Amino acid sequence: MSPILHYSLPRADRQLPCAAFALRGDPLAAGRVIHFHDSLQGYAVGSSVSVGANLVIEDFPWVELGVVEAGELRLQGDGFDLQLSAGDCFVVPRGVHVRWHHRGQLQRVFMAFPGLEACSNMPKMPVRLDLSRSLSETSPPPASVLLTPTPKAWSETLFSVANLRIGLWQCEPYARKQVEPSYTELMFILEGAVTLSAEQGSRHVVSAGETVVVPRGATNAWTSEETVRKVFCILG
Repeated sequence: MSPILHYSLPRADRQLPCAAFALRGDPLAAGRVIHFHDSLQGYAVGSSVSVGANLVIEDFPWVELGVVEAGELRLQGDGFDLQLSAGDCFVVPRGVHVRWHHRGQLQRVFMAFPGLEACSNMPKMPVRLDLSRSLSETSPPPASVLLTPTPKAWSETLFSVANLRIGLWQCEPYARKQVEPSYTELMFILEGAVTLSAEQGSRHVVSAGETVVVPRGATNAWTSEETVRKVFCILG
């Protein structure tokens, strides 16, 4: 079974696997560590610690989601100039011409999607997700899996291409039984906390400021005792 990857805080306490895989033609290879790779779904997830960079990437080779954990990053190009710092979440589309630069140490969690082909509706510039934007009411978790009363939920998709959706989701407290996801999801928790209990017995308490990746097929149960607001990144 694929492991649940918990990017806990502090960083020194993390216990994550190391995948024997490298992204081919990676312009940001310095400092990358890949913790899990799924060749069928076409993605890699991991973390990066790099010290200083000033790169001009002519043709960004894939879609990549980043969560800045420490440091500052500036992305510049035709029509955009993004200043990113700790707590920001951003997406770089495939094919973008971008200057990637930072001084000092930059720490981030990333999810790269080399399996997503170029397409006509690919955005033309990077996106910094607006983490405070208002959300629309959405369908709650299905009653068939709930162990508590049905909560209210809200959501907004901010980036979408092919079978990848990235956005914001918020939900009142609830608990659900074990389910086996048919998709892979990265969750960056903005508010609240959630406990994910894997089928084999491991338990992850994911708090605000932390990131967790649940690969397709990683059976887990969900328990939250307060409202949770998160960035979601769903592939599948």
